[in-house]
Amino acid sequence: MEEAERIRVLIVDDEPPAVERLSAMVAGFSDCRVVGCESRPERVLERCRRLRPDAVLLDVEMPGTSGLEIAAGIQVLDPIPAVIFITAHDQYAVDAFDVEAVDYVVKPVRETRLRQALDRVASARRIDQGRVCARIGDRLVRIALDEIRAFTAEDKCTLVHAVSAKAVMDDPLKSIEAEFGDRFVRIHRNALASRYHLRSLFSDRADVVRVEIEGIDLQPEVSRRNQTLVKKLLSGTLY
Repeated sequence: MEEAERIRVLIVDDEPPAVERLSAMVAGFSDCRVVGCESRPERVLERCRRLRPDAVLLDVEMPGTSGLEIAAGIQVLDPIPAVIFITAHDQYAVDAFDVEAVDYVVKPVRETRLRQALDRVASARRIDQGRVCARIGDRLVRIALDEIRAFTAEDKCTLVHAVSAKAVMDDPLKSIEAEFGDRFVRIHRNALASRYHLRSLFSDRADVVRVEIEGIDLQPEVSRRNQTLVKKLLSGTLY
C-alpha cells in the first residue's frame, strides 16, 4: 500500500504502557502507521494541526483536560480526524458519541476490537471529496463520482463502472446508496446506476428489462419493482 493511503494515527494517553501497547498494535496493521504519541492534553490540538492524523486514539480520563473536552476541540479542526476513544471505563459512551466519536473501545484493548474501530475510519476515508477509493489490480485508486456510471454487486465485492475504467471496492451497495442516493438510484438488488446518465429502457431477446447507461457498455437488469422509477427518470417527471 502506498504511504499516502495508510491511516495516520495519533495516540493520546498519559500512561506509557498503554501508549506502547497501542503503538505495537497499530504498527501491526499494514494499512496504518503511528505518526505521533502525546501524553499532555494541552498539546493535542496543536499536534493534530501539525501531524494531520486521520485518526486519534484518545483516552477519556486525562489529567487536567478530559478526552471529551479534547474531542470537542478536535471537531473544529480542518481536516477533522476521526476520534476513537480508548478507556478503562464504559460510562462515558453516550457522551463520546455526542462529540462525534467513530468508536469507543474499552481497555484492555484487544487487537481485533481495535482493528474493527480502525476499519470504520478506513471505510469513511474511501469516500473523500467526491471520490471513491477502489482497486484496479494491485493499485489503489481514487475515482471521481462524476466519472462513475454504475455500481454492481458481484462475488462479495462491489464493481465500480466508470467511463475510463472498471474497479473493485469492498463497500456494499447499501452503504453506497445511503451515502450517494442523490446521484445513484437502485435499479436492481445487485445494481445502482447514475440517475443523470440513464439513456433508455428496453427488453432484450430473453425479455429481460435492461437499462442503457451513457458512457459504459454495461446494460444492467432492472427489476420489476424499480422499472417505474427508471421510467420517471427517463421521462423527466422525477429528478
